[in-house]
Amino acid sequence: MKTTYADYAKAKDFTCLGAWCLLFGPEQHLKRTALARMRAEVMASGGVGGEATWETLEGSAVTARDLLLRCQTLGLFGGARGLAVLQAERMDKKEQEALAKAVAPLPSEVSVILVSGESGDRRARTLGAPLRKAIETHGLAIECPAMKAQAAAAWAVAHAKEVGKRLEPAAAYKLASERVGAGLGELAAEVEKLAAYVGDAPAITVADVEAVTPRLIEEDVFKLIDAVTARNPGRAVAVLRPLLQEGRGEPWLIVPLLASAMREIWQIKLLLERGWRKGREVDEETAGMLPKDPRRNALRSLTGSRAWLMRKRVEQASAFSWSRLTRALLALHSCDLAMKGIAGKIGDEETALELLIVQLCTDLPMPVWENS
Repeated sequence: MKTTYADYAKAKDFTCLGAWCLLFGPEQHLKRTALARMRAEVMASGGVGGEATWETLEGSAVTARDLLLRCQTLGLFGGARGLAVLQAERMDKKEQEALAKAVAPLPSEVSVILVSGESGDRRARTLGAPLRKAIETHGLAIECPAMKAQAAAAWAVAHAKEVGKRLEPAAAYKLASERVGAGLGELAAEVEKLAAYVGDAPAITVADVEAVTPRLIEEDVFKLIDAVTARNPGRAVAVLRPLLQEGRGEPWLIVPLLASAMREIWQIKLLLERGWRKGREVDEETAGMLPKDPRRNALRSLTGSRAWLMRKRVEQASAFSWSRLTRALLALHSCDLAMKGIAGKIGDEETALELLIVQLCTDLPMPVWENS
């Protein structure tokens, strides 16, 4: 059976004993929580005179034969036995296929939990389909999906309550959408830090978040792009300098984020000029002009938690001319190559980034590294 973490958390009568289980999905905190619940159940089920055991294995070192033998070998004094395979997707492909064929009912005192370490990156390795399907058919596969900002904010409010504080909804949303992101592990750590910061105060407010929690680098990049779009070099540099001085963003990291934003603006401008409007279908010819990779395709990437950004990109696309967009992308590419030492030479990356930002806002000539 396949289910979600939310349904699993509500199912108080579920037992992992006698079952094959799979924890998968990008939200690591939910997987850790589910695994801890399963371990607690196993360790509490020693039985009369028995002693429960728990063993953690690494996927890259597991073979199908070894895992199946461990399932049949109980502890010296009997009792429940739990086997957790971390990063199960790293098991050899042939071993995964062999294990998929062998998945069958387990002894009632044994539990096998495979934990897939996948992130959300489509390029990352995932557990093979045959093994996943076998566990869905004969056991329980629990999906731990990434949360959107609104759901993550609600989770943060509940977590704050657990540590004895009331987290204001606006403060929770600011954490999830602007400061920490929707990763629950990071949110939990930040809520606990804020709880310590406010001391005896009963609530954590927006002001507390602004005072303690640093902004996401992406928030400043949004402001940088706004300043570039408005051709306001003074504002752009005023956003950039604190970002660099506070150590929250390295030049080599900021340049790709700027380039990614410019590529999205380029695509949206193309779509607008070919008659597309938000909510309309894209004709086949226009769709063929966009990147096939969904992470680079603005129509696909500006959805879900990033859907709010579509309106902003439409406004920005209307403000750029094709010549200015071309020039901006060339400048970003040139700076990136120079920072990597591939073409040109940069002695001071922070100064180079400031020059780049000023250039994006104006019609000044290319920076000095262009002809190095």
